[in-house]
Amino acid sequence: MGGFLKNLIERLNQPMAFNQSKLSAIAILLGLIGLLVLIVVYPLWSLQQEYQDSVESYRFKLEHLKQVASEKDHLAQRVEGIRALAQKNEAFLPTNTAALATAELQTLIKQAVSEAGGELSSTQVIPERAEENAVRVGVKVRISATTPMLRQMLHHFESGKPYLFIDNLNIRPIRIPRNPNDKNQRIEDRLSVDFDVIGYMQAP
Repeated sequence: MGGFLKNLIERLNQPMAFNQSKLSAIAILLGLIGLLVLIVVYPLWSLQQEYQDSVESYRFKLEHLKQVASEKDHLAQRVEGIRALAQKNEAFLPTNTAALATAELQTLIKQAVSEAGGELSSTQVIPERAEENAVRVGVKVRISATTPMLRQMLHHFESGKPYLFIDNLNIRPIRIPRNPNDKNQRIEDRLSVDFDVIGYMQAP
């Protein structure tokens, strides 16, 4: 290769009879230079560009990781705050198992019926089921009460905390026979009421 270039340059320096020979030699020389650039210089330049792009990409990722690391403590505090708030959420039954949640629900039902002056006839546990990030628990209830008592109980269930919901409400009047010997007898509107009380506990 070196000897060929040397001979080509010597030919260019020698006087030639025909301009066409000079032009051909110059064209060949330029072609070799271009080929040299294409084979050696361009790959080196392209490789340098790739390295530079990679360096910029890693530099950007490093800056992003530094920013995330600097916010670690702040984010950790926020997460702990959210967890603490969730644990103190009074909308849920304050238990961590479905059995305890059902027992707590039964206690709340007995308390509400007793405070209203009603009579609790029976209760039946409804199987729990998962709903999104909570566990649904329920108790089927049968009570005997007057209309004002029932109104007070339903208000107690649906306005207090933890949040309780009434479903499948069924009301039937209880016939109380009148005493024919007591003209001043006052008969209250006694009701037999069936309904479901539904509550939620946070999923473990």
